[in-house]
Amino acid sequence: MLRQPCLLLVCLLCLACSSPSRSARTPDGGDDADVATPDADGGDDHEIWCATQWPNESLYQPGSPTENLYTRVRVAGVTPSGGADAALEVQLGYGPTSEAPSTNTWSWSAAHVNALCAGCAADEDEYMGKLTPGEPGSLLWAARVRYAGSPWVFCDRADDGRSGSADGWNAADAPTLRSPASLSVVTLNLRCLLDDWDARLPLIADALAEADPDLAGFQEMCAEDGPGGRENLTELVSALSARTGRTYSIVRAQTHWSWDTYHEGIALVTPHPVESSGELELPPGAFTRKLVHATVATPQGRILFATTHLDHLDAATRELQIQAVLAELEALAGALPDLVLTGDFNEGPDGNTHLRMSAAAFSDMWQALHPGDVGYTYPAPTPTIRIDYVWLKSGLSPEQIQQILDVVIEGVTGSDHFGLWGLFRP
Repeated sequence: MLRQPCLLLVCLLCLACSSPSRSARTPDGGDDADVATPDADGGDDHEIWCATQWPNESLYQPGSPTENLYTRVRVAGVTPSGGADAALEVQLGYGPTSEAPSTNTWSWSAAHVNALCAGCAADEDEYMGKLTPGEPGSLLWAARVRYAGSPWVFCDRADDGRSGSADGWNAADAPTLRSPASLSVVTLNLRCLLDDWDARLPLIADALAEADPDLAGFQEMCAEDGPGGRENLTELVSALSARTGRTYSIVRAQTHWSWDTYHEGIALVTPHPVESSGELELPPGAFTRKLVHATVATPQGRILFATTHLDHLDAATRELQIQAVLAELEALAGALPDLVLTGDFNEGPDGNTHLRMSAAAFSDMWQALHPGDVGYTYPAPTPTIRIDYVWLKSGLSPEQIQQILDVVIEGVTGSDHFGLWGLFRP
């Protein structure tokens, strides 16, 4: 007499156990009925957890494959399988920042097990693959996993306190893809090897890795004398490469002997190919000063990139030097009018060097984007004058600019100058 009600109760309990405990959320906070929930088990109690592994940010060229993208996958009773279980499906996808990955606005392709990571985790497999977005823009990327035809479980990040798929998919936790329709530039006076370089180096390297500039101009590149002497730029680029995985080209110009200790100079650094480079010695002042320049083959075309460090004592000398800089850049531009000039000008925007730059049709990025902000850069940590600049010419349009290395961290400043990071569009 009681068998049928008991069976009915058991069935109801089973349905309750397999029902979602919460809905995943779309970027606008609405329910997304197609997204599997964190406790989706893929059938037969194969609970699924996954997370995007690396990279959190990546640049891509439209129509070309991205770098390898990695995701972690854990399925109870299945992983690590090394890809041997055909019932386990893992895909990578990309889509607009405003849409959830369950919508038809996302594109997906199969991922494969990273054989080099076999045994990296006792209960996980690492999957990898590449995506090929066809259009420029800013996108999100994600992974999705299912087992034996179960609902898809969507994966976001699990670093820095995040939980991967355990708390559903959230746009704010999704890694990004960006096409370099814009280019980024940095200028920074490195302050030689002074003021505890060993403490400053990781701060600068961290800031530059986050900025990930296409073009970087440095002043006060300094090297100790002798075969075993240290050089700040070589050490910085090595630390930067270790953080980003990129290889960088360096164009140097030594200028003078400073602090009775260092060979000082200026330099350009870029992850893109350098087609040609050169230097110009400027009219003399307290020290020898130079302009260093390079033609860089960026993803958005060839750019004439340069940096300089003008005299620190005499305004008349600086005016002669900037005249020489402008004449050289005009001669170099020719058929390559897109030009970026960075540097420590040792003079505020009320000086004659700024007037001459503006008269030559250069755009001061800070002034163009922050006309009401004095933007002081020197001396750190409490600057009183703006002497560091990023200048653009021709068809280059400024989009963003901000100070970097402008805070004291555990008593250490990156330099005695704030750096600048800018974004511009050719």
